[in-house]
Amino acid sequence: MPKSIRDPVHGSITIPDWCVRLLDTPQLQRLRRIKQLGFASLVYPGANHTRFEHSVGVLHIVLSLKNRMECSDREKRECVAAALLHDVAHAPFSHSSEVLLKKYLRFRHENLIPVLRRTEVEDVLKEEGLRLRRIADIVSGKVTSIVSGDIDADRMDYLVRDSHYTGVAYGVFDLVRLMERIKFRGMEPIIEGRALRAAESLLLSRFMMYPTVYHHHVCRIARKMYEKALSFCIESGMLRPKELLRMDDYDMVTFLRGVEGYPGEVMRRLDERRLFKRAIYVSRWRIHSERIDASRAEKEIAEEAGVGEEEVIVDAPEEEEARELRALVEIDGELKRLEEISPLVKALRDAEKNSLMLGVYAPESCVEKVAKAAVRYFGIKESIQRKLDEVLPIW
Repeated sequence: MPKSIRDPVHGSITIPDWCVRLLDTPQLQRLRRIKQLGFASLVYPGANHTRFEHSVGVLHIVLSLKNRMECSDREKRECVAAALLHDVAHAPFSHSSEVLLKKYLRFRHENLIPVLRRTEVEDVLKEEGLRLRRIADIVSGKVTSIVSGDIDADRMDYLVRDSHYTGVAYGVFDLVRLMERIKFRGMEPIIEGRALRAAESLLLSRFMMYPTVYHHHVCRIARKMYEKALSFCIESGMLRPKELLRMDDYDMVTFLRGVEGYPGEVMRRLDERRLFKRAIYVSRWRIHSERIDASRAEKEIAEEAGVGEEEVIVDAPEEEEARELRALVEIDGELKRLEEISPLVKALRDAEKNSLMLGVYAPESCVEKVAKAAVRYFGIKESIQRKLDEVLPIW
């Protein structure tokens, strides 16, 4: 029997019986215990929603679109399964563990095969005549961009959902209009020209949400503290990297609270919101070097400042590819990329490059010493230290 789920974002969602069976597997139930936004609740107290809710939201969007797809019934069902399973390989605190998965396992959360092979999920898929390999290819964007690609169901849901739970209105865009004006050529989604403004509003929402929520400096500080503590545990042999793929947030908090020394102290700081402070915080474009070796920088800054290496965190996020720019829009029967026909999109692309910030963080007791060492290390001129929200060596 299908089930109805009441969702705060999309309203009543009807879940097909075979999808309910997937939802009831341990692999998907684990997502109830993984926060969608990692440590964002330290800034936005309402941001306690989970990967499970988001997965149901993505499922709803793909279910709404699938009947327009020009493919077999089995391929449509595989796209639906991909929507539900696309985040099942997330580690604790979602993207906060992503760097560690890449570093120690060469693994991305889109890689479903190692996580789902010989599990209850694969059993359900086999009973339904669906192919795990094909579903994994859909999640990675190799087959269609409906779940992961240009303007896809994943970001359609997470922008409005994250906006709802954080209370940040920037993530709101005309989702219904955009969904109504998507058609397909084969399995590939095409945006009708009449929905151009809705597509632009999604991109504008994404641009505003990144500095406001996803790259908010407190979120970044907490995330980097967690990364450094967990990396310490892995390097010290306290935790095997593969364990990350089966743990949830509760497991990780319990583990870190039980570790003595630096990792335990970091977890206590996160528990009590006694976070490191910004020593410097400056636009990446002001730094001459495009690529920054964060580990080396931390070591050298700590040495010059006369503090322990564990007291310095260098946060140098890389520019993320805005795949939405490549979304196809049909104008008078001709397909064009969104970036080719929208001046707003071009402006957002350039503005986003300048929004990335380089941060150096340290405990409050040594933040001034670390700030001075970091300014010298990165060659930051005094003339650019005039904005409180760019460089904060003392405050």
